[in-house]
Amino acid sequence: MPANAPGSQPLVSIGIPVHNEAAFLEATLASLLKQDYPHIEFVISDNASTDATLEICERAAAIDGRVRILRVIANDGSTANFRRCVDAARGDLFMWAAGHDLWSGNFVSQSVAALQAHPGAVIAAPESRWIDGDSVPFGCHASILDTRGMDPLARVFTLLWSNMHPIYGLMHTSTLRAHGPIPGYSGSDLVMLARMVLAGDVVPAGGALWSRRQVRPPESMQDRQRRYYDGQFKLGKSLFPLARLSMEVLRSVWSSGLPRTDKLAFTLAFPWLLPARYLVARRRVA
Repeated sequence: MPANAPGSQPLVSIGIPVHNEAAFLEATLASLLKQDYPHIEFVISDNASTDATLEICERAAAIDGRVRILRVIANDGSTANFRRCVDAARGDLFMWAAGHDLWSGNFVSQSVAALQAHPGAVIAAPESRWIDGDSVPFGCHASILDTRGMDPLARVFTLLWSNMHPIYGLMHTSTLRAHGPIPGYSGSDLVMLARMVLAGDVVPAGGALWSRRQVRPPESMQDRQRRYYDGQFKLGKSLFPLARLSMEVLRSVWSSGLPRTDKLAFTLAFPWLLPARYLVARRRVA
């Protein structure tokens, strides 16, 4: 039976955009390759790594035929690397995976089950927690975004006060592509998620856990912005990043199928929401 034929389990594509991830990549790939869901492909996009990242990926591909490697000779930035994974995906369902994180063995199977149980959902997002370099958990578990029962306008408002972790959830590939590609500027994950939640629900993948590794020392919002603009990320610079982000979120809402009254209501409320969210984010470390 073909991979995506009616009646078969949907193929899940896991896109792994990496750049100099050798420190934790072996543990990451082991965590992904041990998923209990049987129908997965792994698309690793190596963005011109200069450490042992590519060698680790090649060893994994030699052991497991589900692994494909896309190699880029010159670093073209994190956005291009994320997009490359989506472009190469063959599955009905897709998720990104960072090259330093860990996942419970049922992460994919529980996420697939959540999407299948809720046909109106576009993303299945599990519980998440922070871990340190020794894989020791710290802090509190992040709340799970669940928008079932909300109309599209309420989903967007809820997203604005939530974390951006669902961007690493399991998504319908067709929906992701229809509302993509992921933009290339700071805060683009919020814009991408806004487009997605206007199209459907985010549902919890119960019993699954994503462990997000903290690989950097605490940094200020200004330090984070500088990191995004330089080095491996190469995001487009902006003198007023919050203004651009606001404009792009508004554009997503106004280009959606929301009633005009909802669009106007959002436009009136939104200018007060994003600055408040920004101030809260400035107090956080990570």
